[in-house]
Amino acid sequence: MKRLTPEDIFNKDFKHVLRGYDIEEVNEFLDLVIQSYEDVLEENEYLKEQVKKLKKGGGKPFPGRSADPYDPIIKEILVRLEKLEKIVFR
Repeated sequence: MKRLTPEDIFNKDFKHVLRGYDIEEVNEFLDLVIQSYEDVLEENEYLKEQVKKLKKGGGKPFPGRSADPYDPIIKEILVRLEKLEKIVFR
């Protein structure tokens, strides 16, 4: 299944019917969906870059900190990345 892009959402056209939805209300909602989706994609890219930096730097997020996956900061990054992947790739 192809992943949707914000442009796909923006360009989606719906049929007009006699007793359909309010077009303005649908458009306003789609604008919110697009913005939220763009935010998720940006955060996902940011977190991917953070993971790359951690792997490149020997896994140490900050000087003096361990690369232990149970480290609270590492754990939080991994949890956020997992949540974003579930949202983006479902």
